[in-house]
Amino acid sequence: MKKHALGIASFVMAAASPGIWASEEATHDEDIASEAPFLTMTAQNLKLADSPIHPFINSALPDPPQDVYSGPLFQLRHDYPEDPPSTPTLPWKEVTNNGRITTENSLEYVDALKQYVSDDMRQLLYNYEQWNPSEAPWWESIWLGSEREPIHGFYVGSGFPAGTLPEQDLDFTTYVLTLYDEAAAATLGNIWGTTLESAHNPNLNTADAQYAEGSVIVKFAFVTTCGADWAPMDGTVSWPIYSTLNESNGSGNNPQASNCPNNGSEGSPTDPALTNVYLMQFDIIVKDSQAAPETGWVFSTLVYDKSAQGDDAWDKMIPLGATWGNDPNIVNTSSSALTPPVTVNTDLEQNWINPDSPAYATATLGWDGRLSGPNDGAVVTPAWAGSHYYPEGLASAGCLGCHSSAQYQQKSFLLPSTTYPPRTSNAPGSGAKALVLNEPGSEAWMKWFQSRPGTDAMDPGAEQVGLDYDMVTSFKAIPMWQAAMENMQKDDAENASLERVTN
Repeated sequence: MKKHALGIASFVMAAASPGIWASEEATHDEDIASEAPFLTMTAQNLKLADSPIHPFINSALPDPPQDVYSGPLFQLRHDYPEDPPSTPTLPWKEVTNNGRITTENSLEYVDALKQYVSDDMRQLLYNYEQWNPSEAPWWESIWLGSEREPIHGFYVGSGFPAGTLPEQDLDFTTYVLTLYDEAAAATLGNIWGTTLESAHNPNLNTADAQYAEGSVIVKFAFVTTCGADWAPMDGTVSWPIYSTLNESNGSGNNPQASNCPNNGSEGSPTDPALTNVYLMQFDIIVKDSQAAPETGWVFSTLVYDKSAQGDDAWDKMIPLGATWGNDPNIVNTSSSALTPPVTVNTDLEQNWINPDSPAYATATLGWDGRLSGPNDGAVVTPAWAGSHYYPEGLASAGCLGCHSSAQYQQKSFLLPSTTYPPRTSNAPGSGAKALVLNEPGSEAWMKWFQSRPGTDAMDPGAEQVGLDYDMVTSFKAIPMWQAAMENMQKDDAENASLERVTN
């Protein structure tokens, strides 16, 4: 399989500096994105600071014309509850008998989570016309409207060059949507409130940022390639979005090579078009300090398996795995732990991978087999780490490791890079750019492989705020809020200067 750089879920602020082999300085995100396609551009680069950024807009894009799409549109729900609900009997706790999750009971635990959300997710997936966003018990983060498309509220997840995953012949893009249940939404309310004034003046402190026990957060990841272009997606759920053509959407950029309907080719990087996207991955994370006392969280990932039993695509979303800690005491630097696809280390005690998962989903696991879904970007190709070059890719931080970098102020990247923002370096003998990571197993590398509580920021400092593993708040909402505040301050200064001149 030809391997390329795997897109990192779009929470990235990228910049480059001279690397080991005299790489050039990249002064704009466009530069590094063209050099290192695993870095997906996002509004976090603050380019949108000169645009009107409002915390409560549904989407900055126009609604699709009626002759293009006449169905329901995304409606941001931000009437966050003041307090989490009283905790009912939670089915996953029955699996553990209010005790710890283990590698033995993980499958049953993840199945209980899926069953818990199934009624709502089925309604959302298959009966969107009847989905009432003001009554459905799911909320979204504010401040993301400049990145959302207007039909489902998706924003760009990752870019996948052809050859990243098995059987993948065309580039594709993932689009993602994160939803918070009532308990989790109460924490968004603690941080952002529900008014414009409170959204502009968030409570960014460790106490307000912690999620209540039983909080559930889910994330959809859809791809822009159908089963006709990428066989693993045969028969999965298809949704329309109305979005500009992303540069990594091979179907839209190469319509003559694509057999997918509504593949985005009628649009452009500036003009939106109706584009079909296809369900690949679904994440469920739950705050369960009894099951996972070291971190407080259990992360689980479902992936679409066209060969699985079931009547529809939701039935065929099977567990890829679960993780509830980073097994910091297991340090394996053998090639089987580092070079993808890695071999799952059965000595890991805080990690379970389903041996019946489809091949495309296990090709991108993290270091030593730590859980990371195909949307999540644990594999970096190519990579520098220490004094070694990894042309075939390097498996790095999995789901929990990436999320453990959620903090304010942001001082560390999602993956174990040597700098923040990360840097790239020339690959030996070529112009290709490789992300510069810490040496596997080193003290610096292991910062991403601790099982710390959500109150603890990854980087030390009295001013640091632990954001309880919430990457949307850390890597998307806060940067957009910062951009908006900078823009408002600039406007105020310009208005004051104009008033002085006028007077």
